[in-house]
Amino acid sequence: MRRSIALLAAIGLFLALAGCQRAAEPSVVASGPVVDAVAAARQALARQAWAAAAPHLRTAIARHPDDLFLHFNLAISATWLELRDEAVREFEWVVAHASTESDEARTARQWLAGARDRAGAPGGSEPDAPPGAARLRGLVLWGEAGQAPLPQRRLQLHLIGLPGTPTKGLRHTLRSDEYGHFEFKRVVPGAYKLTNVIAGRPKWRLRVVVEAGRDAALDLTPENGLGVRDDFRNGS
Repeated sequence: MRRSIALLAAIGLFLALAGCQRAAEPSVVASGPVVDAVAAARQALARQAWAAAAPHLRTAIARHPDDLFLHFNLAISATWLELRDEAVREFEWVVAHASTESDEARTARQWLAGARDRAGAPGGSEPDAPPGAARLRGLVLWGEAGQAPLPQRRLQLHLIGLPGTPTKGLRHTLRSDEYGHFEFKRVVPGAYKLTNVIAGRPKWRLRVVVEAGRDAALDLTPENGLGVRDDFRNGS
C-alpha cells in the first residue's frame, strides 16, 4: 500500500514538473501573411484605385529599384493623386531608364513637357491665347451598367494633339469641377485625342476637331464611352 502511495506521489510530482517546464517554454506568436506588394499594387491598379496602389508601389520599388513597371505606374498614380513632385521624379526615372521608343518613355516625355509648360507660365497663369484659339467644354457623366449616370467630379481629362497634324506635341490636362463640368481654354485649332487616362484602359477615347475661333461642346457619357465608340481602336 505504501509503495502504491509513493508511486502515485512520484507520478504526480513528475507531471507537475513537466507542466512547469512546458509553461516556461516561450510561446510562438503566429505572424500574419506577408503581403506581396507587387501583386497588391497590380490588383489596385486594375481597379484604378490609385490611393491604394501608391503605397504598395513604393514598397515594391524599395525591393525592386530597377523595375520599370513599378516606377511608371507610381508616376501614373501620383498624377491622379496630384502629387506633382513624385510624378516628376518617377517620370524622369522612366525617361532615363526605359527604351526611348517605348510607350512608357513617350508618355513620360509628354507629361513632363506639359508640366514644364504649366510651370513656366508667368505668375502660374495660362499663357496668352494663340491666334484663332478656341475652347472645348462639356459635362462628364458616368454610371456602371444598370445605374443612372452621375456627374464625375475632379476627373482628370487629357486633350492630346495627334501625330502628323499641326497639333502634334500639344497637350492640355485638367480636372472636371465639383459638378462634373470641364473647359479646355486657349486650344490651338486642329485634331486631338480626348481621353481620361494616359495609360491603361480609358472610359473615353475620342477624336475631336477644334475649329479656329469657335467654342465646341462635347459631353462625355456612357453613350460615347469606349464600349460604344473608340476612335483610336487601331492605334493613335
